[in-house]
Amino acid sequence: DTRVRGWFLLDSYLPTFFLTGAYLLCIWLGNKFMRNRPPFSLRAHLIVYNLGITLLSLYMLIELILATWEGGYNLQCQNLHSAGEADIRVAKVLWWYYFSKVIEFMDTIFFVLRKKSSQITFLHVYHHATMFNIWWCVLNWIPCGQSFFGPTLNSFIHVLMYSYYGLSVIPSMRKYLWWKKYLTQAQLIQFLLTIVHTLSAAVKPCGFPFGCLMFQSSYMATLVVLFINFYIK
Repeated sequence: DTRVRGWFLLDSYLPTFFLTGAYLLCIWLGNKFMRNRPPFSLRAHLIVYNLGITLLSLYMLIELILATWEGGYNLQCQNLHSAGEADIRVAKVLWWYYFSKVIEFMDTIFFVLRKKSSQITFLHVYHHATMFNIWWCVLNWIPCGQSFFGPTLNSFIHVLMYSYYGLSVIPSMRKYLWWKKYLTQAQLIQFLLTIVHTLSAAVKPCGFPFGCLMFQSSYMATLVVLFINFYIK
């Protein structure tokens, strides 16, 4: 999409590819490095980090709602070019959404440094690594229109999720965090709603690329299966 040419990290896939490779390498080397060392506490770092991600997610949530409202976005199906400046505004927020996925690699790095190996599941690594790469493609080809819906829901979920993570680091707050399982339920509902929203544009098309709709639905289906498995366990 010519509207995003020159935006940071988008013109070449190589930075995204190498950052993903560095992420996977850090997990492997980090676990080897920490094998015979005591875990780090990192309490202050985690409070600041989770607060930062919570505020970024809140910004993206509010800005996506305002931008799509301004552009008169159609909830059932929205194409890539009819909303003018509002489309650019949406694309700018979705760039931050893409960039937030590389910031969130730190979730796993903190698990490694705290020796929380049980948290570094296939689901966790798959989700983090693939989202960053998928959103590079989204920003280059479909940076607005129908692409707004998943990030809007996900930003809301992340406000709740990273608030929970930040509070869980504080021992005196843990007794109030009874709502952990509801976070996973909310994530599952998010994925199912995104699949329904995506397929609605396939049933009643508006010019949004059909192949992208099918890919997104298929990817979300893999997350539904993996998250249900996680929830049961």
